[in-house]
Amino acid sequence: MMSPPPLEIILADPHPLFREALETRLLEWFPRSRIYHASNQQALLALALEVEPDLVISEMNLQTGDIFQVLEKWPGTRSDYFLVLTIYHDAKLVRNACKAGALGYVLKTSPPEELYKAIRVVLQQKVFLGEGVSPTDTPDQNGHTMKKPLRDFFHLRFELTKREVEVLGQIMSGLSNREIAEALFISEQTVCVHRKNILRKVGVNNTQKLLKIAYQHQLA
Repeated sequence: MMSPPPLEIILADPHPLFREALETRLLEWFPRSRIYHASNQQALLALALEVEPDLVISEMNLQTGDIFQVLEKWPGTRSDYFLVLTIYHDAKLVRNACKAGALGYVLKTSPPEELYKAIRVVLQQKVFLGEGVSPTDTPDQNGHTMKKPLRDFFHLRFELTKREVEVLGQIMSGLSNREIAEALFISEQTVCVHRKNILRKVGVNNTQKLLKIAYQHQLA
């Protein structure tokens, strides 16, 4: 079995003892990796100009700001290697994190094995939401909580409307535009418009690429 390649990892957390403990664990998992530390927003953004990280693991709240402000100011176009490791599990914060561009969200109360899995998934540019993490808590007709965290994360991340979500579901079922129109009681022309909007929002130019991303987000 091949050992994992060394990585460039930034740890952003206001607590130095936590960062040092996490660095020790990361070096066990990814030997020879380079670990950089930041305790506040300014230090993290400064590192972004010096390092091209494979991964950024950050607490939600830093000493001089939060991860949302960091993602807004992050240089370049890539922010999909961010993994939020925090004590906060509020659904609104999870929604904001996914809209800002983070791909992973794990609670600090999670076992180390879950964090390791999250890192491996995010490095593949796929979504990982840890145990107890969901962007929405939707009650069903019986009053129970029905959680669809990965699916909700995808819809929020790409800002899909309710109708676009419905059309996407039909596309993933392999239906043609005509069949989707009949299923949703809308015109075929309207389906075409929704399909084009979905492709634009997700950032792909054909249905095959759209389906690949959807399956990566485990929507099927």
